[in-house]
Amino acid sequence: MVTTEQLLNAWREATRAAELAERLARLASETAKRAELSAETAEEIASLAERAAESATAAAERARKAAVEARDLAQRDLQATAEADATESKTRGVEQAARSAYHDAEALARTRHAEPPEPY
Repeated sequence: MVTTEQLLNAWREATRAAELAERLARLASETAKRAELSAETAEEIASLAERAAESATAAAERARKAAVEARDLAQRDLQATAEADATESKTRGVEQAARSAYHDAEALARTRHAEPPEPY
């Protein structure tokens, strides 16, 4: 036969077990909510990281294109500089030849003025 004291003790233990089960269920629910929020946050961070990676890739492609264009422009500038140097060199040669011709003509003119004129 079960005594009332035994029944009371059984009831108390059942109550404590139910309270503990309730606390554990609430804790599990809160943990699940935090995990869900963490998962959502992790997904959002991953999405942001993917967009950042895409932007970085696009920026790298633009930088590469700009570098190639700058290199091509520099090569054209070097070619133009070489052509300008060649033109300057040729022009200096022509200028020196013209100077020499002028001095020769001046010397000849001075020589002619120094000689008496020829009779007719």
